[in-house]
Amino acid sequence: MSSNSYDDHLDKKADTGGESNPSEKKISKFEKITSGIFRKLLILFLITYLFPECSSFGPKNAQSSLIIVHMTIVKDEMILDELIDPRFQKVTLKKGEKTFEYNESSEHYYYFQNLKEGQYEIHDAVHLLNRGASDFAFGSTKQPTKIDIDFDRKDIEKSRVDLQPGTVVFLGSFHVTVDFKFQEEPKITVRQSKTNEEELAAMEHLYKNFPRTGWGQKAKNRMKLLSSFAQ
Repeated sequence: MSSNSYDDHLDKKADTGGESNPSEKKISKFEKITSGIFRKLLILFLITYLFPECSSFGPKNAQSSLIIVHMTIVKDEMILDELIDPRFQKVTLKKGEKTFEYNESSEHYYYFQNLKEGQYEIHDAVHLLNRGASDFAFGSTKQPTKIDIDFDRKDIEKSRVDLQPGTVVFLGSFHVTVDFKFQEEPKITVRQSKTNEEELAAMEHLYKNFPRTGWGQKAKNRMKLLSSFAQ
């Protein structure tokens, strides 16, 4: 390189202030943006994981109460439908003329949170049928698209609880069996139970899955009391 060419090169570099080319600037700016987004998502994940009590699942105040309902369903459909553990898309409780849908669920437990004191009972439940995967169908047009549970009066009466302020209460277990009939309405049977062991299992499940929430701590206290009864 001649001295003149070398000088020209230095002059051009001086004019640009030693800056990199525009494409490198764009890449650098893109990396900064994506890096910033990633950091924000990571922080949000850590907050959600480490501090679940910040979520909406938790008592509003010291007077708020929670009701737990345990419900399972077994159907005589093809196994394809049972590969995904069937659950209820709707479960409701009733207090007087007012109904309440569950706020949160975990496996076969349904949680009704921030309820006020009073008498509650089971009201209804709905399970949607996955016909795309499981229609064993004999071509019957009477096969339903959902299972609507109509609880017997005796099951409703057995389920009644008097909810006190600031408590976590187990309403009971409801085991639903559905027997599909050719060109007939399915036969639905419900077995209701509420034992000390079932209540203890419900409290343990709540505490295990939501240990840092106010509900989890109340469940832990209830577990200690139930365990003392069992001794």
